[in-house]
This record gives sequence, C-alpha cells and structure tokens, in this order.
Amino acid sequence: DLVPHLSPSVSPMIAAEKILKKLNPECKVVFIGPCIAKKGEIKNPDVEGAVDFVLTFQELKDIFDAFNINVEELPEDHSLEYASREGRLYGRTGGVSISVNEAVTRLFPDKAKLFTSTQSNGIIECKKLLESAKEGKVDARFIEGMGCIGGCVGGPKAIISKEEGRERLNSLAESSKIKISLDSDVMYTILKKLGINSAADFKGEKAEIFERKL
Repeated sequence: DLVPHLSPSVSPMIAAEKILKKLNPECKVVFIGPCIAKKGEIKNPDVEGAVDFVLTFQELKDIFDAFNINVEELPEDHSLEYASREGRLYGRTGGVSISVNEAVTRLFPDKAKLFTSTQSNGIIECKKLLESAKEGKVDARFIEGMGCIGGCVGGPKAIISKEEGRERLNSLAESSKIKISLDSDVMYTILKKLGINSAADFKGEKAEIFERKL
C-alpha cells in the first residue's frame, strides 16, 4: 500500500556511481562504507552495473593492516571543496530530513511550511513507523527510515562507535562552506555535463539515471 508513495530516487551511492559511469564509461567504481547491505544493493536488476565493488570500512582496515599501512602517517591529499553540509548529514538519523527540508525551502519557498517529517532508525522502529503510516497515524509528509540505529554511522562494519561517528559527522558537516548542494560549483559543473541546467530538468528524461523503476 505504501509503495506508490516511495521516493523513486536511487541511493546516494548509486547516484554518484551512475554519474561516474556516464562521464567515464570505462572507469571502475568501488564504494567504501560501513554498510553490508550495499553488497546486495549493487546486484538489484535496475541498478546492476553502476558499482563494480563494495568494501566495508572493516575490510579496508584489514587490507591496510595486512600491508602494515598506517593511514595517519601518510601525507594528506587535499581535494577540492565540493561536499555540502546537507550531503554530509545524510550519514546519520535525521540528516535526510534536514537535507530535503533545506532543498524544498530553497527551491519552493512557498511550500516550505508544508514540509513536515518524522524519522526512525533500526529495523524494528522502522517497521513500527511504517505500520503506523499504513493506519494513517503518522502526522508527517516525509518519512525517513534508517535501517541501522543511528543511521549509517551505526553500520555493522563501522570501526568507531555510532556516538563518536555522529559527533564526527556533525562536525564534518558544519565545517563545509557549502550549505546545500545547490550552492556547489562542482555540482553545477557535473550537472551541466549531464545536460541538466535547471531544477525543471529533474522532472524529465535527463534525470532518469537518478531514478529507480519501482
């Protein structure tokens, strides 16, 4: 009953990887994170081929340990500032709601007051929230569900506690000079390469790579 109300958007992992493949078809893409579910996600028929390999943080740490590599001793590689505050907040419970709210406020200010959200984290809590939604007992227009307690920072293959992960993620998010992705020059450049020049283009065929066929 709730499927028609699901967002058709692919996950951030799939969106990023599809962009990479679109701009550089010959590239190999490896996703690294705390999530084991990503290993299954890349095998879903409608997104298969977007990501070549998935490694967890624990697996990457094991590789470094096996080769006696101490990351803290390596020189830093400073990349161009491109990640927004809202994008970084995705990794913890409540972050997606904040991001969507800020995007709606920027793009459709007249509808900002209509946006209401609620969140759940952990499978049990998510299931209860969905049951409440089916019964019409949820007073929100946007439902955010994180499979792991705490969100991605609480993933099963994280190598620090979810509490420390949330604290570090919040700090990283607030350190960004870019509040939302709409303010990122790098994002604009990438979207133009994809032929997307305005918010209206996200409603057409140009943005189909960001959608799942539910």
